Amino acid sequence: MNGWVGRRVASALVLIVFLAGCAAPANRSLPPPEVTSSTSPEPTTSEVDYSQIVLPVVDGATTTTPLISTGRSSIRGLVTGPEGVLPDAVVRLERLVGDAVQRTDLRTGPDGVYEAKAIPGGRYRVRAFLPPTLTTQQTEVFYLPDGDDRELSLVTVPFAGRVVLASTTPAAPVVGGGVNLAIRVAERQVDADGVGREQPLANVPVRVNSSGWTQLDDDPTGLTDGDGIVVLSYRCDQVTPVSATAVVGVDQEAFPLDVPPCSPRPTTTTTTTTAPGASSTTTTSG
Repeated sequence: MNGWVGRRVASALVLIVFLAGCAAPANRSLPPPEVTSSTSPEPTTSEVDYSQIVLPVVDGATTTTPLISTGRSSIRGLVTGPEGVLPDAVVRLERLVGDAVQRTDLRTGPDGVYEAKAIPGGRYRVRAFLPPTLTTQQTEVFYLPDGDDRELSLVTVPFAGRVVLASTTPAAPVVGGGVNLAIRVAERQVDADGVGREQPLANVPVRVNSSGWTQLDDDPTGLTDGDGIVVLSYRCDQVTPVSATAVVGVDQEAFPLDVPPCSPRPTTTTTTTTAPGASSTTTTSG
């Protein structure tokens, strides 16, 4: 019995000594437990810069589908001008394929006839011209089925020579009032592509013979500016139709002008009203 008690006492003493060694000193604390995180860090991403990547050169060339140049259709016709059949005129056929234009130029023969054979079908735009004087006023646009034969006659009109146009400020002049007459002189011609154009003529002398107006300029003859325009000043004399003719250039070529007549001066009416029973006064002036 005493042996068993002794062993128990000895075990208790060993336990006390062990706990005393594990206890923290009076003036110190135990170190905090190690903290471990259960979350993983957020991944980071960045855009790839492809601008510095050099691609290898590939042999070859860019190709496009060529337009069909032959077919089973034809267009034939006669080209005329002011004096009849028109030989050696240009007939321009333009085949419209999406945004592309397939152009073919033909020449009329001595009889004014042209013919385009073995052409593909499709949408066409056709016109005729003879620079520098003749062109068509309207372009023919139509669809030509493949295998069809189309008869198409074309008429050209003159677009050449000097042209003189006039305008006035104010547009409706009144008797006793002033009016500025602007005259534009230009030369018309058809260019190499059949387009009619007007070229202003500068430093051309212009004189106007008129009735119903009195010219106020010291020099009755003016010179056109870089835009082909000369402005002359007048006064309306009376209520009457006005006639005016421009005499242009050193060759004194005459061009009748379309100008407005002088209108009567508008009348104004003033009415004065007095007290009831009294007379009123009305004044009219012209």
